[in-house]
Amino acid sequence: MKKFLIIFFLFNFAASAEVAITEGSYVYSGNISENEACSLAKERAKLKALEKVIGQKISSEEMENCSEVDGKTSCERNQFFLSSFNGEITQLKELKKNIEIIKIENSDEQSYICKIKIQAEVTKTIQTLDKSFDFNVKLNEKNFKDGDELRIDLILNKPVYLTVFQILPYETKDYQVHKIFPNSLDNKNYLSDKSVTLPKKAKYEIFFPNNLNKRSVDEYLFFIASEKNIDWLEKYTKIEDLKNAYIREKFIIYKYKEYTIYR
Repeated sequence: MKKFLIIFFLFNFAASAEVAITEGSYVYSGNISENEACSLAKERAKLKALEKVIGQKISSEEMENCSEVDGKTSCERNQFFLSSFNGEITQLKELKKNIEIIKIENSDEQSYICKIKIQAEVTKTIQTLDKSFDFNVKLNEKNFKDGDELRIDLILNKPVYLTVFQILPYETKDYQVHKIFPNSLDNKNYLSDKSVTLPKKAKYEIFFPNNLNKRSVDEYLFFIASEKNIDWLEKYTKIEDLKNAYIREKFIIYKYKEYTIYR
């Protein structure tokens, strides 16, 4: 069973950059190309650079559970996605690339390993937390099947303007980020009650993505609360576009929740 990763901050934004030198590797055979394997190796190196500077690391238990469902590579991509909320790689230089042959004992087959060494400049977001401004989020389920209904329970300690985005990190041809609240049916996002359940008039229904050859997939809900109403876009092409939008705002608090959809 996967665990949720929930992080929240209230921001006065500043940034500090730190250089990290890391190495990533990926073992492959004939089922994927050398270019793809080396690309995955570079992603692992970038993840290590983020972890080194930010200090955020997924637990071995979470990684093991995730691997049982999605495979290790998908879990690492999810981990990179989560880490990128709190920092970003602003400059990247590939220092070394090496391909080696791995021989399998008692077999004529052989595999290869691509090793990539990088130098990355990581910008870490520095936050100032106001403990008087907080909210809590709970989903009705951790795991969903196609057609299940999603409900969100919120606990607030003061009135806020709330916006909720659905994030699809696997999406490559369409928009990765969609605003689901407020919407045409639930169009008032100033929440003054201490306990709120969403949706109010609308319905959130979970669908397994089309043309995705997996038995499960992870998606995220991203909650942004603010003291003033912010005119966010209805959708963003990439996750980075949303990130570039919210880091410009002061005095906001965000949380994200992960959920898994099964076929």
